[in-house]
Amino acid sequence: MENELLFGKYRILQLLANGSGGEVVLAEHKALGERRIIKRLLKNRPFYEERKREAYTLKLLHHAAIPRIYDIEEDETACYIIEEDMGGETLHDFLSGQKCLPTSFISHYSIQLCEIIEYLHQNGILYLDVKPENIIICGDKLALIDFGGAIRKTEYSGVVFGTQGYAAPEQYDGRAEERSDVYGIGCVIGVMLGAESRNRKELFKIYERCVQEIPAKRYPSVAMLKRELQAVLYGTGKRKRQKSVHSPRYIGVIGVHEGAESGALCTLLAAHFNDRESGRIACIDLSGQQIFERLYESLFGTKRPVPGSFLLQGVCYVTAENQSVIGTFAAKGYKTLILHFGVWKERHRTEFLRCDSRFILGNLYPWHLQEWRELTESLHDREVQHELTAVITGGEREMLPARFQAVIELPFPNDVLLPNRKTEKILRKVF
Repeated sequence: MENELLFGKYRILQLLANGSGGEVVLAEHKALGERRIIKRLLKNRPFYEERKREAYTLKLLHHAAIPRIYDIEEDETACYIIEEDMGGETLHDFLSGQKCLPTSFISHYSIQLCEIIEYLHQNGILYLDVKPENIIICGDKLALIDFGGAIRKTEYSGVVFGTQGYAAPEQYDGRAEERSDVYGIGCVIGVMLGAESRNRKELFKIYERCVQEIPAKRYPSVAMLKRELQAVLYGTGKRKRQKSVHSPRYIGVIGVHEGAESGALCTLLAAHFNDRESGRIACIDLSGQQIFERLYESLFGTKRPVPGSFLLQGVCYVTAENQSVIGTFAAKGYKTLILHFGVWKERHRTEFLRCDSRFILGNLYPWHLQEWRELTESLHDREVQHELTAVITGGEREMLPARFQAVIELPFPNDVLLPNRKTEKILRKVF
């Protein structure tokens, strides 16, 4: 199916899943260059109408952690649901590479999961298929996918999908309710706890109540479950902790054009934070350009093999193939994560705009002005004016094609691992 063009605009990139009801593929919109998830539902398969219901469920929802529906197409044999690609990796895949997750990590992500399910319940929808394969980790954020089993409480027909080991017992009897989703969340908490479950007494107690066979013995609502998890994360009453659980600071850096030296800005920022603050710092290259590998070779020569990650002056430099590594370093307790996206691509939008501080970097010489215009036009006005910092490395700042939260002119020092006084003064003003 790869490179096949659907409906004259979607180029198939990869087959993601193939089941009894149809296929799920990753595709790219030919004109926009944006990735989409396309679900092909076969009309001659059982439960076709129930699976098609997902599109109409998602059309009613507007939440950052739930994929948007872009289009619905149809031919003689199938219905095609075109959804937003949430990026990241599934919780199932993430857990396969982890031995033991910190309590703070489990609580943090479980609270987010509760907030998403709570939003659905407030809109009269039961999700009913909470499992690691349907949860996407995007840095320190969660997203929920696959609404094929979701139902509107007012349209409950008694036919309920679910996954064995995660679906509540009452779902198999056609008696699903909000506490059925509490059961599913509990199962996911249990999976994250793993073999360490009984050593995490507070979380294990929450898990046990969630997965009670009788619904009345569970938490009566997801909201109450969320409050219990927040008590574990932040502490309450006599158990209140002296210090709240740390959430990393995320800094995103994007280049406007080729040769913008966005990687050099990352190393300057890392040196700045490493010198002024205590706490672990990681620079993660997501650009695919191996800039930190070239940094390593310039310092240590080409005879030594370049590791995927290495420590330099107390900073961990990482070359990553995908964005899932962000969550890994967040779970390890890093205080500052500097994310290098390279030259702007539309696929970077979601992760870049999640960052706490966002920098776009480039010079304003006439031959690069069009690239500045294209980048600023691709972002909403509110985001450009209030949430981005422009870093100018040459040219006249009056030529900027849009307003930004801040504009700085940054001369690069000879050593990008050691900011000089002028550069350090500029960085102190920004932070």
